[in-house]
Amino acid sequence: MEEALTSKRSVVTTILIALLFVFFSSIKSYLNSDSFVVFCDIGQGDAAYIRLANKTDVLIDAGPDRKILQCLGKYMPFFDKTIELAFISHPQKDHFGGFEHILDRYSIDLLILNPLNNKALSYQKLLEKLDQKKVKLKSLYSGDVIDLNEAKIHIYWPEKSYIEKNIYKTTGINSEFSVSDVFLNLNKYSYVFNFEMNNKSILFTGDIDKEISNKISSLLGQVDILKVPHHGSKNGATKKFIDKVKPKMSIITVGKNNSYGHPNKEILDLLNNINTQIRRTAVDGNIVIKLQ
Repeated sequence: MEEALTSKRSVVTTILIALLFVFFSSIKSYLNSDSFVVFCDIGQGDAAYIRLANKTDVLIDAGPDRKILQCLGKYMPFFDKTIELAFISHPQKDHFGGFEHILDRYSIDLLILNPLNNKALSYQKLLEKLDQKKVKLKSLYSGDVIDLNEAKIHIYWPEKSYIEKNIYKTTGINSEFSVSDVFLNLNKYSYVFNFEMNNKSILFTGDIDKEISNKISSLLGQVDILKVPHHGSKNGATKKFIDKVKPKMSIITVGKNNSYGHPNKEILDLLNNINTQIRRTAVDGNIVIKLQ
């Protein structure tokens, strides 16, 4: 009898300690005023999570599958189930696939959708789910700015005029332009934008190719952090582009032992030539950078 009571006390004590741990962890997370960005290790794809001191959560792409949930679960407070702002840089699955799983656990206030509507079944399925969840959708173009009070996002690409010359216009509710050519290079239309906060800038580049890298170089200045275009593909950044933005740190979001040969040696050489610090998710795992 005494042993049974002792056993029960041990269980109750363990539960109380666990509850206290959860309680104080919650308080610590809520009171935490740090702002930071996490380049998530989700394999071969893109996903970056930003937590602002004002409790605003920003997600830029979501990788190909449910691995994004591990990253959000680790860095986003467990009691916070709302992502205030999200982006899909362009409609390819290694950038949008994870949103299918995110919508089962989180709500999204505003999703900045790429202007192109990919007719692939996986993308159409995601659009249907976004509609069911009543997520507000919006597309942006070069020159647009998002004000997050303590941070700003400046959109550099795509230009609406460029899309109008190359894509059929549509009246669809989820996008302005429809992709009818299955061989179209969707990478060219990736969002490129600068996230600026506390005199620190991060340039997000999606999967832009060399043509677009050169085209937008004149619009850009030096940045602190570069999300290297297209996982370090040889068809992404150019010397002109890298010399112009000259980042202090370059992040390559890439899968370990991927079949594409990313990152390409040519790109690594260009980055090494400017003495930027190179970090890869395949090597470093989740890459966390404070924005103070």
